[in-house]
Amino acid sequence: MKRWLPTGLAVLVFAALWFFYSGSGGSDPEEKRADRLFPGVQAEDVTQLTLLEKGKVSLELKKTGEGWEFVRPRPLPVDGEAVDAWVSSFVGLKNAEPVEKKRPDDVTPFGLKDPELSLTVSLKNGKTLRLDVGSQIPVEGGNYVTTGDQAPVLKLDGVQAEGLRKRPLDLMEKQAVSLDPEKVTGIRADWKGKRLAAEKKGDQWKLTEGEDRFDPKRIGGWIEHLTYLTADDLAVEADRFKKETPVLSLTLRLKGDTRTVVGVKQKGRIWVMEKGGKWARSFEEKKIEEWMQQVEKEKKKEKEKQSK
Repeated sequence: MKRWLPTGLAVLVFAALWFFYSGSGGSDPEEKRADRLFPGVQAEDVTQLTLLEKGKVSLELKKTGEGWEFVRPRPLPVDGEAVDAWVSSFVGLKNAEPVEKKRPDDVTPFGLKDPELSLTVSLKNGKTLRLDVGSQIPVEGGNYVTTGDQAPVLKLDGVQAEGLRKRPLDLMEKQAVSLDPEKVTGIRADWKGKRLAAEKKGDQWKLTEGEDRFDPKRIGGWIEHLTYLTADDLAVEADRFKKETPVLSLTLRLKGDTRTVVGVKQKGRIWVMEKGGKWARSFEEKKIEEWMQQVEKEKKKEKEKQSK
């Protein structure tokens, strides 16, 4: 049995070392496994992002005291969480492997002479970071990338590379109406001759207009679905429609507040905006129609009731 003691002690020592370095007392195992492309850079260090596609600027955002804002293609409402996630994906790039020790004289074969995608990031310390994304790697997958004109060519996982490709709509705040449905105590809606008015009594909704067409039991879910309406095109400033006659009017009474939402029809689309708000977001007309139908009575059930 004595001859097994050294082996047993070695196993115990190894286990203790593994626990120390993989646990909270040692170095971060994620940092050891993942070789970050921009070590030491944190998401909060980033103050501006500029994305070029095929040499042309497609996106530019900068951080202000009030958060992120669009510079290009033009001012738009910003989804701050989406931008933060984009920044985090950039500073967290990892496991990029060099193709060769030195940068080749000609990077054309790698698609990096005129990269399809180039992201430049400014930091609060005044420094800038850049990543050019070139051709896809045959067989292996992924993309060739480089971090500057003199930097070596690297191979980067394709999921990470593609995650840097963003469109303005990806980073725009698309939600038409932001509210807590539970705080709504009264509602009035007009849409294509359909009029709905209701008040909330306790946990139940009671119709004051539209009894022949709408189901009070569906109003709670209908208001909740209002918050799910998200634009599928870029927003514009609401002032553009201030002289237009609304085809949709929605008044929401909340505890201590009243909000009015209107919709204007233009070229087959409905532009929805809050009264006094800055932005108008557009939807296909059928999307608004489908939302309105969610609160209508089920016709089959109504006919069955009437026949009894």
